[in-house]
Order: sequence, then C-alpha cells, then structure tokens
Amino acid sequence: MAVFAVIDIGSNSIRYAEEREGRLRGKRVITTRLGSGLSKTGRLAPETMERSLCVLRGLAEEARAKGLAPRAYATSAVRDAENGREFAERVGRECGCPVEILTGGEEARYAFLGASSGGRAFDGMLDIGGASMQIVTEDHAVSFPAGCVRCADIAREAANAPDCDYAWKLQREAVRGYIARLTEGYDPPRIRRLVGVGGTITTLAALETGLEAFDVQAVESRVLTRESVEAMISRLAEMGGGRRLHPLLRERHDVILYGAYILACALELIGAERMGVSCSDGMEGYLSILKQREAEHGND
Repeated sequence: MAVFAVIDIGSNSIRYAEEREGRLRGKRVITTRLGSGLSKTGRLAPETMERSLCVLRGLAEEARAKGLAPRAYATSAVRDAENGREFAERVGRECGCPVEILTGGEEARYAFLGASSGGRAFDGMLDIGGASMQIVTEDHAVSFPAGCVRCADIAREAANAPDCDYAWKLQREAVRGYIARLTEGYDPPRIRRLVGVGGTITTLAALETGLEAFDVQAVESRVLTRESVEAMISRLAEMGGGRRLHPLLRERHDVILYGAYILACALELIGAERMGVSCSDGMEGYLSILKQREAEHGND
C-alpha cells in the first residue's frame, strides 16, 4: 500500500505533511499568496503561480526521494479562478503530482473529517482559509468566498488603502458589508460545541496563549471567545508594523487582522460565544479519503 505525502494548495499558503504510521506528521507551511488579486481579476496571477509552482516542484521531489507518493488538493483560489484548472494541470505535468480541485462542499467535509480525527468532541466546525470560510456540522456544509487574502483585497480596494494600517475602520466596514451580503438569508445551524480550524484561528489561539513558537498542544487547549477575538483585533491593530516582528506573524502580518475580523463576523453569524481549536483539519481529512480510496480499489 502507498504511503502518502499530502500537499494542500491554499489561497494563502501551501502546506505539506508526510504520512507516518497512518497519520500526518511534520506539517510545514510555505506562504505563496496564490489567491492574491483574485477578487479583482478573477484569475490567478502569473507571479503567484510561478512562486507556487517552484514550491510544489520541491515538495513533490522531496516526497518521492523519501519513497512517498505526493498527492495534492486545491481549495478556493484554484476552484474559483478562471485559469485554476489550467494551473492544476500544469502542476500535474511539471511536478508529477496529481491535483484534485475540491468543491466547496468537499473542502468543508474534509476539514470536518480531519478535525474529528483529532479526538476533540464537537458538533460544528468553522474553517477560515485564505479565500473561503466553511461552516460544517454532521448534516450541513456551506462554503462562503470570504478568507483572509480575498477580504484583504476587497477591503484595501474599498478604502483605497495599501494595507490594514490605513483607514482600518473603513476596511473593517467593507469586510462586514461583504460578509453580510454573502450570508444574506442564510440560516446557520444550531451549534452547541464549536471547533475552529485553519491558519487564522490556530495563529490567533497561539498569540492569545502567549506563544512565540507554535505548539500544537498549547493551541488545542485554548478556547477563543467573542470577547477575546475582539480584544485580539484591537491588539493586532495597535501593533501596526510591529506585527511583522512577531515570530508567529512573519508570514501573516499583513492578512491576520482581516482573518481575525472574519472570525468575529462568523461567530456573530453562528451565534457562538466560544470556540475550541483544532490543528487537525482538511489535510488529515484528505489523507483519510486517500486511504479509503486505496482500500476500495484494492478490493475491486
């Protein structure tokens, strides 16, 4: 049976992890901003595609050198872009790694499956990525095109601002208005025990814990509340350019504030006052699907 390396081609970053004894280990995150500018042009930009392809070639080669089968999936940026399928096919040709473009529903379900594998008890999940957010329960899955990179582009254009340190109030209003339009008429499920996944949420949990180096156990022991998220938004805004100096924010310093505000809007939408955090997500879910497919094929 194959042993896999799983690659997540996201809108903000590319993530890589290797299967060891049936579980993913050693997750790495490489920020390429593949989805930057997508909200304006509807296309993946040549420079972000080339940057991402360079990373993907290296990861696929590393996996094969270790005897692993590299398998990749792509989420909102590739799914939504006019040239997304063309990019995925190019990755397959040039990197020798097949890419599966997930639907919004698949992205949501895989993240729920992955979070479930972490052993945390919950009945609803919120996933905030670079270009989308998912709200998922056992019998409900919805994906909205509202992630930290996409909303950063929308907010900056609305306020004619170069980054989040200019006209933040106007940018915040632009994000709130955009999410309100996206979710108009949406009736969210009742969720008693909510868990959050994705880079925005895990980074906020790490910051609130006071970490300067990411620690899975500390992050997963954290509970975020609506009050603590609002406090974090104020703290991040006050940090200004100092965000880029924080070890946990070097790759997220210019989008974390947008992600935090999306989280605040999402918690309000769901009507949740508190949320647990899981570092197991769509990558673990996708590995489960790969192993299931392999077993089914072996039984044919």
